[in-house]
Order: sequence, then structure tokens, then C-alpha cells
Amino acid sequence: MLAYKVALYLHILALVLASGATFVTKLADGRRARARTVGEALDWHNVLLGASKLFPISLGVFVITGSYMLSVARLHIWSNGFVVAGIVGAALLFASGAFLGIKGNALRSVLENMAKEDGARPAPRLVPPPLVAILPMINTGIALSVVFDMVAKPASVPVALGVMVIGAAVPAGIAMWKRPPMVAKSARVNIGASLNEEPHAP
Repeated sequence: MLAYKVALYLHILALVLASGATFVTKLADGRRARARTVGEALDWHNVLLGASKLFPISLGVFVITGSYMLSVARLHIWSNGFVVAGIVGAALLFASGAFLGIKGNALRSVLENMAKEDGARPAPRLVPPPLVAILPMINTGIALSVVFDMVAKPASVPVALGVMVIGAAVPAGIAMWKRPPMVAKSARVNIGASLNEEPHAP
């Protein structure tokens, strides 16, 4: 059926779109951390926020096309573990994306206010709270585990959800292990926790 093939194509395209957005956001995050001026940090932060807008679009396309293909295949949505895992994973990614979007917009406001005063001033050292720092890696783990469930198609709900728990726990542990120690408050902007305070240059 042509409609099914189109849905499958869009389904795969959504994964490619999300992968590309992930690459851009990781690049922008690294460049923002190494920015020399406030203006440069703001520019890279805007690139990050712009790329992150592709995530809900790709996730929505993924869910809609997946639901259509399941309806064509006449699979009962609650009787298959991989389907349940996909729905739970999508809900978690939507919620996480909304949370990170709020934090990202708050940081942009801080950087914009600093840039208005002097965009050439040295960029502050940005140290996000632990949750903000590890969520992107957890999201990647969830997305990969959902894709694994879609390929392996485990019928058991506990097995499918267990795969997703492992997929989220492993990157979370790695992120916490690699997280740098907290530095002096005068040398950082603690994203989310110190947004109402005037940050200082390192």
C-alpha cells in the first residue's frame, strides 16, 4: 500500500531529523561552553534553541506515522510491549523537552540582558544544575532504547520497559560520573538556580 510506504518513509525521516538535531545541539552546546564573549555565547545558545525545536516535530511525526502503521497492521496497541514502550518513551521525551525548553529560554533571557550591557564582555562559565546537565543524555538513551524495542518488538511490556529503563540509566550514570565538580559561585552561572542573580565573568 502506497499510504503505508509513505508513512514508513516519514517514520524513518523523523528519526533522521531527530539525529541531525541532536548533532547540532551537541555542537552548539560545546561551542557555547567555549565562547569567549557573552555575544558569542548567546549566538550559539540561539543555535541550540533553534535546533531543539525540531525534536517535538520529529517526535510528533514519529508517533503519528507509527500509530497509522499499527492500525494498518491491526495490532492491538496495549497488547504489545514495544508499542507501550514507544508511547511511554514519547511521553517522557515530550515532558523532558518542555522542561529543557523552559530552562533554555530562561538562560537566553539572562544572556540577552548581559549582551545588551556589553556583548564583548567575557562569557560567564555556564554550569547547569545536575538535572539539566544529564537530561539530554537520558533523552538520547530513551530514544535509542525505543528504537531498539521497535526493531526487536518484544511482546512483554515489562521487558520492553526494562530495555528503556536500562537505556536511560546507563547514560545518566555516565553523565553524573563525567560531571565536573562545582566551581566557585562567583565564576559561574548556575543555569536555572541562579538566573535571577547577576553572573560574573571568570
